[in-house]
Amino acid sequence: MSVLSKIFVSLVALALFAGCDSGGGSKGGNNTANGKPSVKNRIQWSSIPSTYNPSVEDIEFRTDGYEKINVNVFGFDDDVEVVYSKDLPADTGFLRIYRVWAKSASWGYVNNRPNGTTLDLIGNGRYSCSIGTSNGQIVQLEGGCYVRIQVFMPADAQIEVYNVNKMLTKRFFAIKTDLMLEQLDRASRDEDKFAVIETYLASYRGLKKKPEMQTYQLGAAVAEFPFAEGKFKALRLLHAAVVDRENLAKMIEDKFSYFDREEARRIVGI
Repeated sequence: MSVLSKIFVSLVALALFAGCDSGGGSKGGNNTANGKPSVKNRIQWSSIPSTYNPSVEDIEFRTDGYEKINVNVFGFDDDVEVVYSKDLPADTGFLRIYRVWAKSASWGYVNNRPNGTTLDLIGNGRYSCSIGTSNGQIVQLEGGCYVRIQVFMPADAQIEVYNVNKMLTKRFFAIKTDLMLEQLDRASRDEDKFAVIETYLASYRGLKKKPEMQTYQLGAAVAEFPFAEGKFKALRLLHAAVVDRENLAKMIEDKFSYFDREEARRIVGI
């Protein structure tokens, strides 16, 4: 008997929902978000008529060795939850996709992509969905649509799960400084860059830890901001994490203009 056939007894724990507004499909009827029903109007699965061909697909994956699971199944982000089960072995999880279709269906497939300590569960191929819902019922459907996704995990799994980059679980690991710098580089606007910094710092506060960074990493963060105001703000937020503070003076000489160096030195206390 497979693992998936054994998990239906004694489900434990927590359902965490994501309700962003992005992804594929097209709108039809009422209460839809980009063609997919929202959590606030969750489809009543047991009441879906057979004419809409309701079915469930389970995609099994390994959990051992991973700190993070990224889910992006064709941008589906409206009714997604993590479910912990004490009946799952410690190294096994699975993705459950609830599907309906009318007239025709094009599902694509979900591919497992290990990336170090991260597992990506990514939708590939062609997915075409047009759905409308009202009061938990499907009122219009054409094509094949995902209406709910669950990530099943062992009861004691300490793995962060994200769906379309939104965190669904509690945080178990602080963000590494190098990753923060990569995210900082990818962000285009100053406000987005500061959001990256705040998330980085919050990941340590949540675990009651203090981040550690080298002066050259602080310099790289400061250099992401073209104007003095942004540089000063980044410096205020991050300088306390620096462990080789004897190098701060040289970094300020390199990253700040002549007229801004005095204020930069005042901020870091040298």
